Amino acid sequence: MDQISLALNMHSLPLLVFGGIAAALGALLMGARDLFSSRDARLMASPILKKLPTRTEEVDSGAVGRFDVWLERAVYMTGMNTGITTATALFVLIGMTFGLGVYVFSENPVYTGAAAFLGTILCFVILSIAYRRVMKQFDEQFPAAMDLLARAVRAGESLDRALVMIGNSVNDPVACEFRRIAKQLEMGLSLSAAMKSFAYRVPTMDVRIFASALSVHRESGGNLPKTLERLSRVIRDRMSYQRQLRSVTGAGRISATIIAGLGPLLFLYLFFIQPEYSQTLWNNPTGRIILIGAAASQVVGLLIVARMLRSRY
Repeated sequence: MDQISLALNMHSLPLLVFGGIAAALGALLMGARDLFSSRDARLMASPILKKLPTRTEEVDSGAVGRFDVWLERAVYMTGMNTGITTATALFVLIGMTFGLGVYVFSENPVYTGAAAFLGTILCFVILSIAYRRVMKQFDEQFPAAMDLLARAVRAGESLDRALVMIGNSVNDPVACEFRRIAKQLEMGLSLSAAMKSFAYRVPTMDVRIFASALSVHRESGGNLPKTLERLSRVIRDRMSYQRQLRSVTGAGRISATIIAGLGPLLFLYLFFIQPEYSQTLWNNPTGRIILIGAAASQVVGLLIVARMLRSRY
């Protein structure tokens, strides 16, 4: 208790209070907005809907451009209803709050910076997990939505009316996207532009093929129900293959995860619990080279394993 009281000095306490209040206020405001507004209303106001991408926007050059596109899509699909600048600022603010909390107890700038960095990275990791979960739900529901759309068109409904029916029949997140397409068409947007925007928001091969099929059908006609049914069967076959692949490679993936986590966890344990061991290795030039080489070799090994387990079918 005496050490904690000494740590709460006049320099660290105001920063901690400011960071904590700002992060908590931001989280409360976003939570209140999400509570009192529907998902459709939030996503229709998303900045990504104000942009109709061209073909060149699908492939941004450079890592920064690709990260911006990924972050924009992740923020949109998870329903945060904010721009990438605001989302990044919020994540950095949360990371700074973690860093200030560590500074209160340690007053070590290295630990503070590491905690702030890890806290910010953790926010992006949580966003990535939520984004993958939403995309997984979308992929699982999309074939059924195409079957319903094919049956509606075969029954004599117009394409615009069929899209509205799908938006009212299936579950989110697929339903939100179809309602959004129907709303865009109702506001006067062409089907080609609405499909291009849809393919930009949901960057999967299935959606791109679906968007191309509807655009071609609107311009030149064709047997749309048969095309959608074939696409639905292909998607289901691929999903079945991916499930079989995951079941066959499950033991290998678990082993790779355990092996990948043992090294960093052991290093963190020694760094915080028995710092004399890690400091001896880190303060020695040869020891630093060994640590960097070990980390690089582990990353290379994980990339090789991930490459071996990747399937493009």
